[in-house]
Amino acid sequence: MPEELKIIWILAVGLSFACAAGYIAQRLKLSPILGYLIAGFFIGPNSPGFIADQSISDQLANIGVTLLMFAVGLNFNWKDIDADKKIVVPGALILSFLSICAGILLNVSLGQTVIEGFVIGVAICVSSTVVIVRVLADQNLLHTKQGHIVVGWTIVEDLVSVLGLILLPALIYSPSENTSGPFLSILSSVGIVLLKVVVLGLIVHFIGENLIERILKLIARTRSHELFTLAILASVFLIAVGCSYIFGISLALGAFIAGTVVGKTELSHQAAANALPMRDAFAVIFFLSVGMLFNPLAVQNNLPLFAGILVILLLLRPLVAYLIVKIAKYPSYIGFTVALAISQIGEYSFILAEEGSRLNILPDNAYDILVACAFISIALNPILFQFFKPLTKATRPYLDVDTSKIQLDTLSEATGTFLPMALVVGFGPVGRAVARHLATQYQVLVIDQNIDTVSSTKEKNIELLFGDATQLQLLERAKIENVQVIVITTPDLPITNSIIEAAQHINPHADIIARVHFERDYDHTKFGSIPIVCDETACAEKMVELVSQRDM
Repeated sequence: MPEELKIIWILAVGLSFACAAGYIAQRLKLSPILGYLIAGFFIGPNSPGFIADQSISDQLANIGVTLLMFAVGLNFNWKDIDADKKIVVPGALILSFLSICAGILLNVSLGQTVIEGFVIGVAICVSSTVVIVRVLADQNLLHTKQGHIVVGWTIVEDLVSVLGLILLPALIYSPSENTSGPFLSILSSVGIVLLKVVVLGLIVHFIGENLIERILKLIARTRSHELFTLAILASVFLIAVGCSYIFGISLALGAFIAGTVVGKTELSHQAAANALPMRDAFAVIFFLSVGMLFNPLAVQNNLPLFAGILVILLLLRPLVAYLIVKIAKYPSYIGFTVALAISQIGEYSFILAEEGSRLNILPDNAYDILVACAFISIALNPILFQFFKPLTKATRPYLDVDTSKIQLDTLSEATGTFLPMALVVGFGPVGRAVARHLATQYQVLVIDQNIDTVSSTKEKNIELLFGDATQLQLLERAKIENVQVIVITTPDLPITNSIIEAAQHINPHADIIARVHFERDYDHTKFGSIPIVCDETACAEKMVELVSQRDM
């Protein structure tokens, strides 16, 4: 093929294969990630057929890694940990520590080095958040007590994986080159890396957050989706590349830091809505790249390592997780849910393994084994949940939880109140009056595109969110599936239709009230029995009323 068309060929063929394989996996009720990995294998050098250019694929995959880790930082929420910190923090840390120890012992028993074992251990101690959320949602467990514990558990695991990314560059120093001894050599290398990260953290905290927020607010005032998306991407890649070149940390870690910076701003939900669709597209390319590197012969030639990692993933980790939950005096159904959820590895394991390979810490065969184990564990996870489904359901009320309030807790977890929730779109004169009226009986969430209004307004029972309510991703992040009433105060017909369509897709049971400018817009409104307030009609009725009063 012509040199100038190589990227186009990779995108055309790779994304087509990924779409087909992902669809088949979805129909089989498996994770689409499995389909993407298989598609990558089929277009890679270890299978017959189309051979993609690996170097170009790696460059595209780096974009995917950057956006994936940006999403991790953006979605990082201490509240998810704090709600069940008594179990998720010690539980996840103990399990991660034991997983790393198991990886080291397995590797050493097979005649490999401790450092290689450490990388394998860190790679297998972090579960795939994508797979977990998908499986829990399919099993209607995502918004239950055990679902919240699993999500918090995975966040702590993600932090362990980030710490692993921080430490990886320190492990490339050869202990034999330091006369002070192996232990002091590694300790000093780790100390230097940690010092760099601390300095970076201070710079980001005292300078970066304020600067990024000011820039994003400046762009947000233009109300241009293109400019705002461009500003988000520029921030992500500039921070990631800057951190990598100046402080010597990985692109992935730099992107995670960028995500945490943007995630603390008032623009985080809209930032996610704009950036995450691109993340999904480039993440597919990342999984394709991982699949392209997979060599089945490596599994055949390294069966002991392959079998050992699977035993750790499918037996040891779930058993330890279950015991930790039981020792903490939680019910068995929570223990089984956590055990099944963490019995797989995924995207962040690949990132760690790829970084280890890039630094020549991890041999190619170990990378192939990790990919193979991810194949199997991701494929088995929904099957295991389906097989052990009765064990993940509560058979009696949990003594430490008022089960009658679980739904209310879900509805108002961000505010700490027990009021039902209402959504108001727009905070102009009409939206402000509606929101203040609703706030007497509801916890009100307002979505508005005026960043100055969002920043300056502080009212009881009213939470303002910056963003475009026509975007499905924004409404999903705002958790409007828990909203009972939706009032759309913007009069623009196309925007109103888009918001109604997106809202009904997420929450078809919510009561919706909308507004239009003109009577003729009634004919164009496709949403049946939804009450529509027309500005022309309301104005005409009010003027007739005033005229009638004058005549009297």
